[in-house]
Amino acid sequence: MIHTKAPTFVVFCLAVIFLASGCAATNKIAKDITGKGGRLKTKVAFLPTSNKVGSAGEVFEKSARAYFKDFVERSCDHLIIMDSQETRDLLADIPRLPSGQIDNLALAKLGRALGLNVVLEEGISELECVAYKRGIWGFRSTRTFAELSVSLRGYDIESGAVLFEEAVRDEVEISERECEDVRGRNGHHTQLADPLLAKIIHELGEKGSELVGDQLWKGYIISASGHTFTLTAGADVGLAEGDVLDVFAMGEPVKGHAGQSYLVSGPKIGELKITRVYGNRAEATGDLASDLQEISHVKLKQ
Repeated sequence: MIHTKAPTFVVFCLAVIFLASGCAATNKIAKDITGKGGRLKTKVAFLPTSNKVGSAGEVFEKSARAYFKDFVERSCDHLIIMDSQETRDLLADIPRLPSGQIDNLALAKLGRALGLNVVLEEGISELECVAYKRGIWGFRSTRTFAELSVSLRGYDIESGAVLFEEAVRDEVEISERECEDVRGRNGHHTQLADPLLAKIIHELGEKGSELVGDQLWKGYIISASGHTFTLTAGADVGLAEGDVLDVFAMGEPVKGHAGQSYLVSGPKIGELKITRVYGNRAEATGDLASDLQEISHVKLKQ
């Protein structure tokens, strides 16, 4: 049975392909909407891998994170992976509800403070040996397979709701000896798992590109002083002095199923103009109410 060693790595690779498949489509949508040759970048982070075991799992997680960041830098230039130790620690401290689900309201509030747009949660099943009868009817025989399931869930930070949740299960035929080898290694058999995961990754990537292709950048106001406002994004996402942003109020949380709560954005309440840009922060001015609720969100004016 698999205990996240190689799987920790390949799950992150899944996320790489998943997001990469939507890069071209997302950039095209952004250009069609904004009429610009570029777009503001989207900030993404991962919840800590929940099924890693021991130091090997941590090593693979670090390797996967480095691979993912490198891949995005080369192939998905509209995404920013937020992966500082502080971000990891903060995400690791998000509480779980009695149901075992992440407290999505806490996740949304933290994500807004960090300037995130999407948080991903990945999972992978154990590599299992299973037996099925296959073949033409009347000539069917029992054959042995290695079976694996991979899932990926994305949380929208604007609302705290689940944007997408996909799982794909696939199998590869193996010999009885290979089956015993999988069991003897407690499921740690990368030679079998990696090709199987490649197939699953491709299928999930195709699905994911349709689900996240329309996710455009949103930023958040974290402080206000008079008519000057501080945003949770700056040069890192592509903001520039002179950019005009629409500002939307934040409504009261709405109670959902199983103790979950969701944030609902209110109407547009004004506009801001970027006056100063820093690495991951920006200042803007506008004629908004001085008692503006912090962590209201902004979008690039169309």
